Amino acid sequence: MFDFVRSALRSAIGAAEHVSDDAVRHTPLHTTQELESAMSDAAQAVHRSCDSLERHVAVIEALADSLPPLTESVTRLTDQLEPLLRIAAPLGAAERDVAKAEQEVARVEHFWTRHRHHDGPEQGAPAAPEAPAPPPPPVV
Repeated sequence: MFDFVRSALRSAIGAAEHVSDDAVRHTPLHTTQELESAMSDAAQAVHRSCDSLERHVAVIEALADSLPPLTESVTRLTDQLEPLLRIAAPLGAAERDVAKAEQEVARVEHFWTRHRHHDGPEQGAPAAPEAPAPPPPPVV
């Protein structure tokens, strides 16, 4: 007997819930909630960006702090290299002189060696290619 009343009440409550949900969706309150959520997301993104920028600034400051000691080290290295270059210059000149002498010896050897002239290669034997001249030593 009360089932009829109970089902009518359930139907009315269900319809009222749908109406209130539709009302919330179409009212400025729903739009305000969406805007608040979007603004909250944007504020969190700004906070993350600021944190990232702070970390980058810390790295750049550490890099800037390391530049003066690095500059000192490079200056000291340059000062140490100057005497070495003065010592190495005569050695480079001596190497070049030795290379020139070796070339002259090779020319003289070539002049005094016996040259055989054949009409052609022996039968069955391939012609031997001439050995290439050794490359000159590097110039320092």
